[in-house]
Amino acid sequence: MKQNPFLDDGWMPKYDAMTPELCEAALEASLPVAERALEGVEKRLDVSWEGLVVAPGLAVRAPFEAWAILCHLTSVVNSPAWREQEAKWQPRIIALAQRASQSKPLYEGLMALREGDSLEPWQRHVVERQLLAMRQSGVGLPAPQRRKLNAVQAKLAKLSMTFSNNVLDAEREAKVEVAPEEAAGIPEDLLQGKGPWTLGVDFATYDAVMRHAESADVRERFWRARVTRGAVAPHDNTKLIDKILELRRQEAELLGYDDYAHLSTAAKMAGDPQTVLDLLAPMAEVGRPAAKAEDATLAAFAKANGHKGRLMPWDKGYWSEKLSQETFGYDEETLRQYFPMERVLEGLFGLIEELFGVRIERQKGALHAWHKDVRFYRIFEGEALIAGLYVDPYARPGTKNGGAWMNEIRGRDFETRRQLPIAVVCCNQKPPRGKAPATMSFYEIATLFHEVGHALQETLTRVDSPTCSGISNVEWDAVEIASQFLEQFPYEPALLRGLSCHVETGKPLPADLAKRIVAKRTYRAGAALVRQLLFAETDLALHAKGFPRKGDTPLALLRRMAKRLLPTALHEDDRFLNAFTHIFAGGYAAGYYSYKWSETLSADIYARFRGATAAQRRKLGRRVRETLFALGGSRPAAEVFRDLMGRDPDATAILRLEGLVE
Repeated sequence: MKQNPFLDDGWMPKYDAMTPELCEAALEASLPVAERALEGVEKRLDVSWEGLVVAPGLAVRAPFEAWAILCHLTSVVNSPAWREQEAKWQPRIIALAQRASQSKPLYEGLMALREGDSLEPWQRHVVERQLLAMRQSGVGLPAPQRRKLNAVQAKLAKLSMTFSNNVLDAEREAKVEVAPEEAAGIPEDLLQGKGPWTLGVDFATYDAVMRHAESADVRERFWRARVTRGAVAPHDNTKLIDKILELRRQEAELLGYDDYAHLSTAAKMAGDPQTVLDLLAPMAEVGRPAAKAEDATLAAFAKANGHKGRLMPWDKGYWSEKLSQETFGYDEETLRQYFPMERVLEGLFGLIEELFGVRIERQKGALHAWHKDVRFYRIFEGEALIAGLYVDPYARPGTKNGGAWMNEIRGRDFETRRQLPIAVVCCNQKPPRGKAPATMSFYEIATLFHEVGHALQETLTRVDSPTCSGISNVEWDAVEIASQFLEQFPYEPALLRGLSCHVETGKPLPADLAKRIVAKRTYRAGAALVRQLLFAETDLALHAKGFPRKGDTPLALLRRMAKRLLPTALHEDDRFLNAFTHIFAGGYAAGYYSYKWSETLSADIYARFRGATAAQRRKLGRRVRETLFALGGSRPAAEVFRDLMGRDPDATAILRLEGLVE
């Protein structure tokens, strides 16, 4: 079995040699070995860091690493065969995880270890959080309740996987036909041949059509196709949402929490739902009137330019783009021509090298990657290789998940082996067409910076233990701090110009245009803020004790929240919740607020870079690397922040950055 690529612990996995059959063989062989090894650890109980933390991790490492590879492949090259493997092995993987987290010998041993004086501070932090995780997995429950909890968690995992697959399938199958006579305004790179054209509703295509298509009928068809993903048979998630929420209520009750929101926040920086609401409430007080004024301005502009009646959801993107062009003097599609992806990556890596003292080089030759478009970069400190980074940039509707994300491929581990970290950044931007290079919108640039920020925390870690290197053991609502910090830099005019090189002329972005792009940062900032608050507060409310009231539904709750937070009511056909994978198929259940929580801290950190000299920025960058990136989950996130900033967070920093307060 050593040649099986799923069990090969070489640094760069050989993805091109992986097949569903080899996946099955790897898990079939490694799971029983792991189960026996875990039993052995319990029988030979050694009350030490090595005996209670390192040894159990080694016992289950092989199947968990093979499973992580399988999950990665289902997200980037999804197929029925990979899905079959995921569905088959998920229950066994969950059972092994539950077996470890519900082990009373390990729990009692960790309790004894915590009471002793043999642990370093970072080890004590890991043990404290591991004990909390074990309590939240049901280690202290009587056997009947523990069995019930295990069944609930297994059902939840299966339902979440089905939810995600439904969204992926719905997006793959959704098509909108556009006739030549109604194609005015749609970017040419979407219209190949003479037409009529059949277009998908992946975000890159959808966004371009909603901003530029002159036909309201076309925009409406795209809007309806997009907002009903996961809401139409055979991919309808409506009943799944109810089942998932009910199972989470049962899980919280079994574990002794008031509701799932309390269960979720207990292990996060926030600590409890009320602390989250206390952060969000002042934002809503600022955001609501700003959004209302912005919508009034937009409606007046549309009316003055010939729009009849009220603005519908499929009108706002179009008229917002028109108003933006008039206000700032450029349009997004023209702007793309200044940002070929290769130049953006070059500029991004140059910034990282300057701020954090590393060197990034693209690796040539065979990568053994999962797709031909994937590239790999080696990260050096001086002459020493310290990490690697995969970048998978382009959309592949139907086989690759939507959105953008970062995953760990290899975690830094110098405790049990000499393994350097590798991260992967996946985006969904438009691929190149013909001989023309791939170009990027400003949104795609900001997204790339965001995901690479995650990757820096994973790859620049200096923690040797896999228990807390990179993003391991970092509180969930602190995970976005690094990503949102790096996302701030494209808003600097000089840096933005450095990312540019017109695809035809080779000239950089004009200085005045760069300033206008940056000025647009505050454009409709109120509307953007209240939309994020809607998602965050709806998520918390869905998981709170007061829901559901008799006869209530998740959709009805969403509409009530929208009525309170948004300038206009949610459209009756909007089924956004049915594709809200973050909270129903990701790790953000009762945790979507993490984006705003982290953004508050990241804006505060970035504020120190604004107006700083080059030398000061390098010094600040090294400090960020030594704390936020280097320390991983070896210390509480609040301590890491105070170590970096010398004080507690300023909650108004993000509102100032977005121009919502002085």
